[in-house]
Amino acid sequence: MLTLTLILKLISGLLALIITVRMLGKKTLSQATSFDLVYLLVLGGILAQSIYDTRVNVLHLLLAIAVWGLMVYLIEIAVRRKERARALVKGSPAMLFMDGEMQVQSFIDTNMEVEQFRSLLRQKGIFCLENVDQAILETSGGLSVITKGEPVQTLSYLLVNTGEYVNMDMGKNQDRERTRRILREAGYDDVRDIFCALWSEEYGLYLVPYPEKRK
Repeated sequence: MLTLTLILKLISGLLALIITVRMLGKKTLSQATSFDLVYLLVLGGILAQSIYDTRVNVLHLLLAIAVWGLMVYLIEIAVRRKERARALVKGSPAMLFMDGEMQVQSFIDTNMEVEQFRSLLRQKGIFCLENVDQAILETSGGLSVITKGEPVQTLSYLLVNTGEYVNMDMGKNQDRERTRRILREAGYDDVRDIFCALWSEEYGLYLVPYPEKRK
């Protein structure tokens, strides 16, 4: 009897996963938003808990799946029809670079770290921020980039990150005294005024102050 119940739960779970994936539409995993992943994870938790809990029978499992599936379906309908609901549930794209300028507030609002951003750029073959014209953080977490100029194959190194000196970047030790001298020559005596600063042999210093400290 226990074996039959387990088999029925597994079959019910498989059908539920198929239905939920169909509700997501023809998205790939890379296109799924954080909300899409959350309700798949919750569904997986429901299945895992019910399979190993003998107090939960097949009807309980089907009821839980039906209620959760109905909630997801109603939310999906609201997201498709209402712009405000879409922005609230799944978010909206964020402009990280506009006309070649880093949008510091967007980095702060989206919790995007400079090093994380640089890593995403390197995966696209872009090694210097000077080559970025437009950059959009998509709701799926992916990055869309429009470049400018001819991208150079020269690494840039992070000197300052969110108001603090960087001692090492990509295995290269940074000379703090040299960094201080470079920043002073650019007119910045207080490192806390700087959101990020990078150095490349091709372009030299790339410095982005916090908006209120811009000179």
